[in-house]
Amino acid sequence: MLKSMRRHAKYFYVLFVVIIISFIFWGVGGVGNGKGGRNVATVGGTKISVTQYWAAYQRAEDSVRDAVGDKFDDKMKQALKMKVLGNLVVNEMLYHAAHSEGITVTDNELRAAITSEPAFRQGGGFSRSTYLQVLRMNRITPEQYESSLRKELLAEKMRRMIEDPIELSPAELASIPKGSEQTAGTIKNAILEMKRQRALVSFLEGLKDRMKVTENPGLIS
Repeated sequence: MLKSMRRHAKYFYVLFVVIIISFIFWGVGGVGNGKGGRNVATVGGTKISVTQYWAAYQRAEDSVRDAVGDKFDDKMKQALKMKVLGNLVVNEMLYHAAHSEGITVTDNELRAAITSEPAFRQGGGFSRSTYLQVLRMNRITPEQYESSLRKELLAEKMRRMIEDPIELSPAELASIPKGSEQTAGTIKNAILEMKRQRALVSFLEGLKDRMKVTENPGLIS
């Protein structure tokens, strides 16, 4: 078993990296107009402020620390800073693309996302009083949260439209090393995720030809 794990260790590492880079980070209240502060990025005229960036970064760091513990070092922190910035920009680009394509999020879809959120559940089901209490504790109004969530869902719809049709070819499936079903499944998922990421990057590169995107990473170094 240990020999098998060592043989495929690089694939497990690849999968972990893929999971990390696939995080989606949204600033509380969504991306705004950046009034009263400096902006870390601008996407099609929409500004992402420093305040929104650091709110998203803190949530990302908390998640990664929970996953890797003491392994979270300065090198990983710097990489995460840039990844958060990149994902904020990507999500804004996907939102603009979805909006231009006429894609929408229905009230039922929004309601389903809210009621399925574990933080808002109590006694095995959704609790509106818990929902409102959690938002109050985070100084967010229901209107702000729901507007941000609707935007997030819209960007995610666009992402799924790009990534979901991507599958592994027969040759790629045949190239997966033989081993346990669990190991083979892990490797397959890692390769598929990387292939879908490449499709997403290609789509975003095309968007940049039509959408003005600027970043100011010096503000977060």
